[in-house]
Amino acid sequence: MATIANSRRTSTRTIVLIAIGVVAALAYIVAGRIAGDNYWLRMVAKPIPVLCLALWVSWLPRRGRYQGAIAAGLLLCALGDILLEASDATFLFGLIAFLLGHVAYIVAFTRDSRRLFPLGAVLAYGYGVLVYAYLTAAGNLGAMAIPVLVYMLVICTMLWRASARLGVAEIMRASAWAGLAGALFFTASDTILSLRMFDTPVDLGGVTVIVTYWIGQILIAFSARDANPAR
Repeated sequence: MATIANSRRTSTRTIVLIAIGVVAALAYIVAGRIAGDNYWLRMVAKPIPVLCLALWVSWLPRRGRYQGAIAAGLLLCALGDILLEASDATFLFGLIAFLLGHVAYIVAFTRDSRRLFPLGAVLAYGYGVLVYAYLTAAGNLGAMAIPVLVYMLVICTMLWRASARLGVAEIMRASAWAGLAGALFFTASDTILSLRMFDTPVDLGGVTVIVTYWIGQILIAFSARDANPAR
């Protein structure tokens, strides 16, 4: 009976968090695209979906170091959401918060797989080299050249470590694929944002950045559900 009650409580919490996250996400898109760029609505709404994911991971029945690192990464990214939206003065601090969020995900992905997986490293860092070369040639990095390089190295490392979990016998396939897919979406979001920020000829919509970002965070959070807390 206790197990059934706990399962129902978990399901109810999940439904409530999904509802809150979806409403906040729609409010953020409306605030930026329809309601005349409402600053305060954007500020309040943007971090809520990721905070809901952090709560969901924190309430998982099976919690361990992997889940803790994922929750920490989500909280840091939520902080980054706030700092990026607040003002130009806090923008750099927002990037630092996201950088630390990626580091937390690297810690999580390394918790249950120390596998080197050279192919994943070559693909991840090779992608980073191509993007950075394009930003340098076609964009306007200026004084941000070194910070962007550091950020690129960290996010490529996250992508590599996520790929290194694939095929490890002790890691459930659903967790491994969710983590990798989430890292790919997160990398895509940061790439699109970089192309927009540094005035390259490629100009994708701002909604694309936030939607790919949220999908990435959802999948990374989902990877914690089936991750073995004991590893």
